[in-house]
Amino acid sequence: MIRALAWIALLALPVAVQAQSVDELQRLLRERDATIQQLKERVEALERQAAATRRSPAAERPADADDEEMDRALERTLVRQGGLVLRAGTYEIEPQLSYAHWDKSRSALRRVTEAAVSFRAGLAWESQFQVRVPYAHVKTAAGSATDLGDIDFALSKQLTRDTGYWPGLIASLAWVSRTGRDGFDGGVPTGGGFNVVQAGLTGVKRHDPLVYYGGLSYASALSRQISGIKVEPGDTLGVRLGSILAASPDTSVNVGLNLGFVRTARLDGQRVPQSDTVLGTLQVGYGTILTRRLLLNVSGDFRVTGNVPNFRLTATLPIRF
Repeated sequence: MIRALAWIALLALPVAVQAQSVDELQRLLRERDATIQQLKERVEALERQAAATRRSPAAERPADADDEEMDRALERTLVRQGGLVLRAGTYEIEPQLSYAHWDKSRSALRRVTEAAVSFRAGLAWESQFQVRVPYAHVKTAAGSATDLGDIDFALSKQLTRDTGYWPGLIASLAWVSRTGRDGFDGGVPTGGGFNVVQAGLTGVKRHDPLVYYGGLSYASALSRQISGIKVEPGDTLGVRLGSILAASPDTSVNVGLNLGFVRTARLDGQRVPQSDTVLGTLQVGYGTILTRRLLLNVSGDFRVTGNVPNFRLTATLPIRF
């Protein structure tokens, strides 16, 4: 009898062990399924976060990227050239001083000394607002004047980023108000005399350590009545090409060609002979980081063709906040 019970116990032992192993396996499977579900939920959350980040324009240029930009003269110069917009919440104040000289055989103008201040603000959705207020001293063959110049406003929007084969594209819309003296009363002008609306598109392509830029613009001066005559200045198609060399992280050199194709002006609907012309200047500039928030940029614009100054020397001091 005892021997029979022992055999029964021996036969039953594998079944008990097997049952216990099945329970343990089921527990492990439940733990595995719970872990897989947690990982799946975590992955889905990360995917949602990544999608929101891709949709957010601010993600293109995080704060640390903007901090790095403050230490690089190339990016700071690109902002001045209209090839880059400020990050949202970033601001620049730019004092400027320039001197222009005309050849007296080509123009009644002799020289213009101008002080100006520009303000730029980075807005949401990779856009930027800018206003520039000039104050000029103008010397002509007939006399001189010192007064406010033409104040201009501009709004820029980053359309695409410079990635792969695609260049970075920035669209802009500007308004130049005739706040300066127009000179039509026989006085010395400190402004252009007309309100002007301008639209432009700038493209930028990097090829380290060079950045190439190019732009097209179209400016239309609004007609006005002067002494009972309707004056319609010719519209201007602008073309510019240039490049910026990052000589070092804190210095840059840029060279550019600016062309303006001016259409024929009209007086009371009649064409003004020989009023269509081509304006051309060659620009050479140098930028250097003085402090982390302060950039010094000096440039010279030299006459290529048309009734433009023989040369214009400009110094600016953009201060970033």
